[in-house]
Order: sequence, then structure tokens, then C-alpha cells
Amino acid sequence: MSAAEARRGIQSVEVAFRLLTALQASPRPMPLKEVASRAGMTPSAANNYLVSLVRTGLAAADEKPGHYRLGPASVALGMRAIQQMDGFEVMRREVTALRDITRHSAAVTVWTQDGPVSLFKQEGDRRAAYELRTGLLPIMSTAAGKAFAACLPQHVTMPLIEREAAAARVAGMTAAAFVEAAREEMRREGFVVVRRHDGTGYVSAAAPAWDWSGTMRFALSIIDSESALATESGSAHMAALLGCASAGTAALGGISGGPAPQAGGL
Repeated sequence: MSAAEARRGIQSVEVAFRLLTALQASPRPMPLKEVASRAGMTPSAANNYLVSLVRTGLAAADEKPGHYRLGPASVALGMRAIQQMDGFEVMRREVTALRDITRHSAAVTVWTQDGPVSLFKQEGDRRAAYELRTGLLPIMSTAAGKAFAACLPQHVTMPLIEREAAAARVAGMTAAAFVEAAREEMRREGFVVVRRHDGTGYVSAAAPAWDWSGTMRFALSIIDSESALATESGSAHMAALLGCASAGTAALGGISGGPAPQAGGL
């Protein structure tokens, strides 16, 4: 077999995958005609493939006659893929992509029982007055921490936020006010922003990456000075942040947007 023939692949497998993708895209069982249309096939051709897909369990005939959905074998494959997936490796690639797209510093953070921990960072092109670091981060003064406060259940985050807020209460910032503001910003923008008034010009924005269970798994952040990083909604920098977070979410089996933060706790 020549190299060209080896690369040719099996067309019938690729056609069957189009049908599975069509079934995956719908939240409900679909009639044969709609499945065929989404897959770019005639109903008769789609029916022939669906017979085999049903036999293997990758598709299933619904109780409603002539309707199809994903089958138990597809569920099993999806669950096994999730178990085999290295979530950190997924997000490490998105950190690198965000840095390469924007040329600004980027990082990925995970939540632990001690608070947000930065796992991996990529420095931007510009040298700044602040230092990016991995390890345990504050919640209220980092965008990653603020993103977790916006998206995780209050019983998980509030004890740590209250501890941090003790000093901030002098300026009128309570833990409850911080969380409510973070949740409202996340609902409105899809990301959160933190600016520090310490002379460094530091600003950071973070967006969540959701896993298959609807849980915020990681925070993806972009960091630089206020003069260099455009944090307004619709800016190219925020579009890149949301795009990379969305790509990470998709790779983790989640749905972009995740569950909407609810006032008063999750």
C-alpha cells in the first residue's frame, strides 16, 4: 500500500461519523429526514448507515417511530474518553494559544481546598512591574480567584473569601458584596476583571472552563498592564480569552457558558 493510499482512510467511517455528529448536536431524538439533512445525505443513504449504527449501539431507535438518538455505546465511549483525558494538558495548550494570539501573559488556575492554585503560566512579550507566579493565589485580588467566586457554590468559596475580606472591610468590601459583584459581572460579560491600585498598573481578566458535569474546572486568565490590555467587552483580547476558554470547555466535554451563577448561592 502506498503512503497516499494509507492516508486515504475509510470513507464509510467518516460518513458514519457525520451521522453521529448530527445526532450529538441535537438535545432530542430526531426524525430520519432531519438527521440526513444535518449530515448532508439523502434519507435512504442515512437509513442504511443508521441500521449499522443501531446494531453496534452507537445510535438507537427512539420510542417515537422513525426517530433516532445516540446509543449506549456512544455514551460508553464518551465516558471513557473523559476518564482518559488529561484536563491540565488541555488547558496548558489553551494558555499557550492565548499567549500566542494576544502576546500578553496567560495562566491557568484550578480550585483546591486551600483556594485557587496557579498551575501553569506563559509570560507575555512585555516586562511588567509585577511578577506572575504559580502556586496559591488570593481570591479577591486576582481575576482567576474572582472567577471561581462567581461560579462555584458559596459554601465552597465563602469561608476563604471571608478570611480575605477581613482587611477589605475597612473600605466597605464584604465577602457577600464581592461574590455578588463577581456573579453579576460573570453573568453580564462571561468573564471577570480585576484591577490593582498599587502602582503596578496590573489588570487581569479570567473566564471559566467547564467540564462535562457542568462544574467550573479551570480559570483561564490573561494579564498585563491597564495601558496594554483591553478588558472591555467585545475587545480582541477578551474575544481571544473567551475563545480559548470555550475551546478548553469543549475539550473537557462541557458546554460554553456553563450553569448561570445564581444569586444567593448555588
